[in-house]
Amino acid sequence: MATSTRAVGSWCGVVLAAGMGVRMKSTRPKVLHPVCGLPMLAHATRALRNAGISRIVVVVPAGSERSLEFRSAAGAGAKLVAQESPRGTADALLAARPACGAARKILLTYADVPLVRPETMRQMVDAHVKSGSAITMLTARVDDPQGLGRVIRGQDGSVTAVVEEKDANPATLAVNEINSGCYAFDARWIWATLPRIQRSRSGEFYLTDAVAYTIDAGRPVAAMAAADAREVAGVNDRLQLAQAEAVMRRRILERLMASGVSVVDPSTTYVDIQVEIGQDTVIAPNTHLRGSTRIGQACEIGPNAILTDVAVGDGSRVIASFAESASIGARVNVGPFSRIRPGTVIDDDVYIGNFAEIKNSHVGSGTHIGHFSYTGDATLGRRVNIGAGAVTCNFDGKAKHATIIGDDASIGSDTMLVAPIRVGARAKTGAGAVATKDIPPGVTVVGVPAKPLVPAADHDGQGPDARRDVRRKVRKTAR
Repeated sequence: MATSTRAVGSWCGVVLAAGMGVRMKSTRPKVLHPVCGLPMLAHATRALRNAGISRIVVVVPAGSERSLEFRSAAGAGAKLVAQESPRGTADALLAARPACGAARKILLTYADVPLVRPETMRQMVDAHVKSGSAITMLTARVDDPQGLGRVIRGQDGSVTAVVEEKDANPATLAVNEINSGCYAFDARWIWATLPRIQRSRSGEFYLTDAVAYTIDAGRPVAAMAAADAREVAGVNDRLQLAQAEAVMRRRILERLMASGVSVVDPSTTYVDIQVEIGQDTVIAPNTHLRGSTRIGQACEIGPNAILTDVAVGDGSRVIASFAESASIGARVNVGPFSRIRPGTVIDDDVYIGNFAEIKNSHVGSGTHIGHFSYTGDATLGRRVNIGAGAVTCNFDGKAKHATIIGDDASIGSDTMLVAPIRVGARAKTGAGAVATKDIPPGVTVVGVPAKPLVPAADHDGQGPDARRDVRRKVRKTAR
């Protein structure tokens, strides 16, 4: 049963993100390392929000509460508070107390445990409310609990102890239920309990001691086992980071396949968590879909395609090509071996073949860019044809300049369009032309530098007066 808005309205989610992460061997804080396109911290806050908890407090290392990177990962509305020195999990939660305000319940998770599902968090909320416990623990049953503390339950299912392995007898060692470290708390009880926790031998204060104190005080402690033990796996080094990525990637692909997307080979397909893909689209092997990419219905993506923050319309194909921060319309063909760079907008029914590069340009519908060309800082009209080897020369060594090409224009092979330049509708350039001046509508230019081609005969039955008007137009353009 879904958790009601009323049920979670009195809750505050707390994410502990102040760990040093020394085993990552990185200058980047551990919790900001990405898993499937988002920092681990973002996965934790995202899960809380998707569970219906809108009030979120993130405990970060001292000084990081002002970090734009931490704030971005935490998401809009989250409050960042600092743990002034790394003194354990209990001390970190205590640092969050002022920001939690009058919340009556606390749901605690960790930024380096990115695989906990929103469904599991909702179940914890329900279990905690139903049990009336002071503390509800999220546990997991694992095949190999070696090195981990064991959760001991009474006959009624409540927790009677959490025993560290070094203190366990043979019967306790046979238990395979372990503590994940994620908790639901009665706020009044936990705020009163935290100051009573004694410093450990390492000099830190741990939340497991709050569990022991609660049990000793005769207050109930409940436990809920995660449906999948992988949810509670922590990330402390690069190997565990890769393992978490693999689990989440498989989840994403399974969700997409269940929604009607064909993934030819999941083992070689990489899709970030924010990517959206429409029904009947086929994702071929060795494809990477990153960031906020949006793919329409009945598309063919890959093999060997990399799309980052790209929108693709229905029925389009992107084969063995790169695209980044661009928009690709419906029924568009891209590739193989083309590159669509940031700022590019491609309208519907465009054909972009092999070895074409397009940067910061608008390509009109029905346009054909076959092969071996560069289009940069350009606006192309409808039904334009770009010949092989054509280049918009947009950079003069100091600044970029625009090229504008009108509807139905035809740019011949190896044409150089030296920007700034405007090519009129239905205009044409001959093969190898170097155009340095605007080309009027309907005019054909050839040569180096390109000049208008004067009609040699009256092919359309024009008289001498009409041909004289054309010559005047050509001479005016040449000036």
